[in-house]
Amino acid sequence: MRSDWSGVRNPVLDRRPGIYARDPALVLAGGVLRCYHTAVEERDGAYRLYVDVAESEDLAHWGAVRRLTHSPLNYSSPGNALWVDGRWELCLQSYPMAAGELYGNETSRLWLMASDDLENWEAPRLIAPRGCTARWSRSHRQIDPYLVRHDGRYWCFYKTAGRLGLLVSDDMRAWEEASPDRPVLGPEDTPDGATAENPCVVRSGDGFVLFFAPCRPGRGIGVARSDDLIHWREVRYLDDFPRLPWASNGPTAAMVLDAREELGHWLMAFHGETDRAHGAALGLAWSDDLVIWHAP
Repeated sequence: MRSDWSGVRNPVLDRRPGIYARDPALVLAGGVLRCYHTAVEERDGAYRLYVDVAESEDLAHWGAVRRLTHSPLNYSSPGNALWVDGRWELCLQSYPMAAGELYGNETSRLWLMASDDLENWEAPRLIAPRGCTARWSRSHRQIDPYLVRHDGRYWCFYKTAGRLGLLVSDDMRAWEEASPDRPVLGPEDTPDGATAENPCVVRSGDGFVLFFAPCRPGRGIGVARSDDLIHWREVRYLDDFPRLPWASNGPTAAMVLDAREELGHWLMAFHGETDRAHGAALGLAWSDDLVIWHAP
C-alpha cells in the first residue's frame, strides 16, 4: 500500500450534510485499506443507521462509498474484522430507535457478518440473543463490539450501562460472559469518572492496549493496558492528541490498526464530533509507539 501523509487531509471522509460518518473500523488487505463505518441519515423525524465502506490505496484518495446493510434494526458501529477459518468475520451492532429518539433501545445487540472477500457479505447473525447476562448489569443492551483472538479463544468486548463487558467463545458461535461479576472497565476506573464505550484492543509486546471513548463533553481518547484482557491498569487519556479544528466536540471512537509492516506506523481512524446530534466525520492519525499521535 502506498502512503504519503503530505497528501492526507483530515477529515478524510466527510459526508455531510446529508450523512454523518461515525465509528470507523479499518481492514488492510491486498494493498487496500477499507474503512467500514456507521452512516447516519435523518429521515421523517427518525435517525436511520447503516454500515457503509470506503476504500483507499494511499490514505488520501477514497473511492465511492458502498452500502452494506439496509435494515430497520439499524446495523451500525462495526468494530473490526478477523480472519477465521478461511473467511472474514466483521462484528457490528443492531441499534433500533423509535422516531424522535437519539439512542438505540434495550433490544440493541451484537452481531457477526461473514465474507470470503471483504466485498460480499452474508446476512448478520446474532452473537448473544439474550444480550448481557452479567450479574453486574441490570441492562441486557449490548453495543460497540470488538473482537480479539487470544489463547486459542475468541473474545468480544462490548458496552452496556456505561461500562465495558467481555464475552468469550471457543468457536465464534456459543458465547459466555468472561467477567460475569464485574465490568472490565467502567467509570470507577476512568480518570474523571466518565463512562466508556467504543472499545478497541491491540497487542503490544506481551500484553494488550485498550483504546476507548469516554462519554463526556469534548470526548477524547482513553487508553489502558492489560496482560489478560480482563484486568486493566494505567487507565488514562491521550491528553496530547492533536486538536481538531473541524470537530468542535473532539475525537472519539478510535480504532487502531497495526500497519507497521505496510506503512511503518500504527494507524488510527476516529470520528470527530460536532455539536449536532450524531454529527461527525472521519479522520486518521498515526503513531510509532501508541503514545504520541500525529494527525494531518
